[in-house]
Amino acid sequence: MNSPPIKGECSNCCQKERWLFHRLLIRGIDRRLCTSCVLRLHPSSFCPSCFHFFDHPPTAAHRFVTCSKCSSLTHLECLPSPPPPTFLCPPCSNSSFSFFPDASTPIDQHHAQVLICASKVASASANKSLALASTRAERAVRESALARKKARDALVTLHVSEEVSNSRSKKDEFNRGGHVQVPVKLHSGETRPNETAKLGIRERSGQGSRVLDVASTHVL
Repeated sequence: MNSPPIKGECSNCCQKERWLFHRLLIRGIDRRLCTSCVLRLHPSSFCPSCFHFFDHPPTAAHRFVTCSKCSSLTHLECLPSPPPPTFLCPPCSNSSFSFFPDASTPIDQHHAQVLICASKVASASANKSLALASTRAERAVRESALARKKARDALVTLHVSEEVSNSRSKKDEFNRGGHVQVPVKLHSGETRPNETAKLGIRERSGQGSRVLDVASTHVL
């Protein structure tokens, strides 16, 4: 595992002789990059010849030449005419190529253009990372609100289910505990006042007698 870069060291090329660094999020990791590495890691964001920054992805593909090894785009007018059949951008044609000099090299107009281009690339990358983080945060808020709503609905459903279950249990307990069987002998066809069961009468035919299931029987 690579050790964290020390002060004055690029996170990508590990060069210590750099006097200016840019802060970027690369694959979700906050990194400090030199000007040359910013441009090398974003080849499709600028023309490596005139260092024009592409605010938006180029749509007129016929005006550009694509590098054979990477996604770098170079203006046709920035290349000698006719353009070569196989084109390599400067970093791909030379592995040791650097867009920007070290601290000992004076800054001229060309290097100033390179620095401005790298600053624009870094700014665009930071804005893109910010927009992505904002989108993720908004999605997380929506998902959290939906989860809370589902939890509330589940609690309400559980409460209603418990109330229904308790109501059924009380009803079953009342039906089981309130009925008693009281044998009452009656003459055939004879009915006495106040001997009729008040609740849940169930008659069963017998020989000379009937058994009544009642919740309570009041006999005067």
